[in-house]
Amino acid sequence: MMNNKRRFYQLMMSSGLLVGLVSGSNDRLIEASICALIKLGKDRTPRKLDMVNAGIIENCLELLPTATNSLCSTIAELLRILTNSSAIAKSSAAAKIIEPLFMVLLRRDFGLWGQHSALQSLVNILEKPQSLATLKLTPSQVIEPLISFLESPSQAIQQLGTELLSHLLAQEHFKQDITTKNAVVPLVQLAGIGILNLQQTAIKALENISLSWPKAVADAGGIFELAKVIIQDDPQPSDALWESAAVVLSNLLHSNTDYYFKVPIVVLVKMLHSTLESTITVALNALIVQEKTDASSAELMAEAGAIDALLDLLRSHQCEEASGKLLEAFFNSTRVRGMKASKYAIAPLAQYLLDPQTRSQTGRLLAALSLGDLSQHEGLARASDSISACRALVNLLEDQPTEEMKMVAICALQNFVIHSRTNRRAVAESGGVLVIQELLLSPNPEVAAQSALLIKLLFSNHTLQEYVSNELVRSLTAALEKELWSTATVNEEVLRTMHVIFANFHKLHVSEAATLCIPQLVAVLNSGSEAAQDSVLTTLCLLKQSWSTMPIDVSKSQAMVAAEAIPILQMLMKTCPPGFHERIESLLNCLPGCLTVTIKRANNLKQAVGGTNAFCQLTIGNGPARQTKVVNRNTSPEWKEGFTWAFDVPPKGQKLHILCKSKSTFGKSTLGRVTIQIDKVVSEGLYSGLFSLSQDGNKDGSSRTLEIEITWSNRMSDESV
Repeated sequence: MMNNKRRFYQLMMSSGLLVGLVSGSNDRLIEASICALIKLGKDRTPRKLDMVNAGIIENCLELLPTATNSLCSTIAELLRILTNSSAIAKSSAAAKIIEPLFMVLLRRDFGLWGQHSALQSLVNILEKPQSLATLKLTPSQVIEPLISFLESPSQAIQQLGTELLSHLLAQEHFKQDITTKNAVVPLVQLAGIGILNLQQTAIKALENISLSWPKAVADAGGIFELAKVIIQDDPQPSDALWESAAVVLSNLLHSNTDYYFKVPIVVLVKMLHSTLESTITVALNALIVQEKTDASSAELMAEAGAIDALLDLLRSHQCEEASGKLLEAFFNSTRVRGMKASKYAIAPLAQYLLDPQTRSQTGRLLAALSLGDLSQHEGLARASDSISACRALVNLLEDQPTEEMKMVAICALQNFVIHSRTNRRAVAESGGVLVIQELLLSPNPEVAAQSALLIKLLFSNHTLQEYVSNELVRSLTAALEKELWSTATVNEEVLRTMHVIFANFHKLHVSEAATLCIPQLVAVLNSGSEAAQDSVLTTLCLLKQSWSTMPIDVSKSQAMVAAEAIPILQMLMKTCPPGFHERIESLLNCLPGCLTVTIKRANNLKQAVGGTNAFCQLTIGNGPARQTKVVNRNTSPEWKEGFTWAFDVPPKGQKLHILCKSKSTFGKSTLGRVTIQIDKVVSEGLYSGLFSLSQDGNKDGSSRTLEIEITWSNRMSDESV
């Protein structure tokens, strides 16, 4: 214990004595004393503090202005040893070292060892923010000597010079000073030298310079050198190094968008993996501009791994809108959709839509658009991950989306279900059928039409037979009615969907919903376009074919409702394309209606004996005769009487027999008869004219005629009897 104390006091006395010897004019003694202090102070922080307290720094600074280069180097090494202590480097005494050391560094013949020691001392001091704040030297006084060290043959000195420069550039006035611009070229050269330590310090210095002098960095080849670092494999840069290079490059890109096209695509894609949002944003902007300028670049970006990077950004909710925008642009390319990476994008996009943390509506829209693009590729639409996409899109529709988002989601679902029964079932099982039914009544006609098309695709076969319902037919009917009443237009897609459902699911023919839809179909037949009329005729014929097999009360009810179309069908027979005729005749020949025969007047009913008291008898088939009133004493009587027969089906093949007689006290005499085939009136609606009575004419040669009007309609005539 006593020996340790004695040694302590001896060291105290020896360091104090040695400090005292560092003065005067004996350079050899001074240098020897400093060398002894260097040995004494190595790894002994208390000894260093003793030296400082004894005034070693002040003694050294007095010697520096006139000392030889050799002595200056030795002093610099001692100062390096001292400032290795953080406590000393932060002290006010250390702050006094800065300016003298910079002056020493300006010496032309100052050796490498001295340069290294002086630079390390300055780094030790100036890496402390408080020391930087007390620096009084101007940027030109500091930076000019440092620039020469960036080109030193010694890597260690280059390293220290760039490290010191990076600390100095933390101050704004250093960044802005024109002298700093002169450091750009050597720093860029060091950045691309391929030696990791040098690259790290050089690029760190460039981070600050690039904000003030971006053009100078770019003109010095900075874009090329930084790009090399970002994708450098040998030696492999640390995360900190490539991140720093990416920051500098993003500063350049931010300053001038013309630089976007000078950065290789693979580098911009790598920058998407940065942990700094500012770097990611600039890279995204550059990629978006390149893709807009040259659509073929999307394939190169995808090959460079951009799809995975963008999906990662979406998952982490970073730069969602820009990432989604670029992804959608990618998947809009047929070539990109054919790449393997596209297949694995479906599930992450679906997860993004389902993620409760997804708040960006624009991001959701772009993700849905991307799924819509991917679904256009048949192979992707059939992929196993497409099930999750269908569920996500249905969920999107349930979440009160915008009109635009509704359209995007519906159209994407159309593409997914058109090629895959599995996807149809996924939509149904996630509640999609009910959601889409509601959208049929959307005030937006385009949304309603696309919803109808989606339903048609879902039920284009029997995959979802357990999900088809009367309610579905009612929704389609309501959609038709809404359009007719609100806009006087017809949703043709709804009509086509209704036909597909009735064609594939005959069990619905007998439903009340089918009966209730017929009046709307008739209304469309009256006011719709030619295409709409075509759909209605096909659907009505389809329902008609089931009347013979369904319960009589249902078939009769449907037929009675459909009979409202009779006058419309008769009109269409005169104006429609020939392709409609067969279906119209088929309907007219099975719909219940009324045959009305109106006997208007007769001419030239003269008789050889007695006056003419004419009347007519009418019969159809084996039915009872109908008779007009008797018009007395008139050879050209007028009756204007109508007679109506109601038929469950038109009297096809039957004839109308009209017998004209005259009544007298001697009995009844026949004036003539007319037989008319009534088939033609069913399709034409009206058949009228003068018909000659078949009996011999009058003695004067004139013919006897009846003026008759025959109509076939869906309701009783006001003049019927």
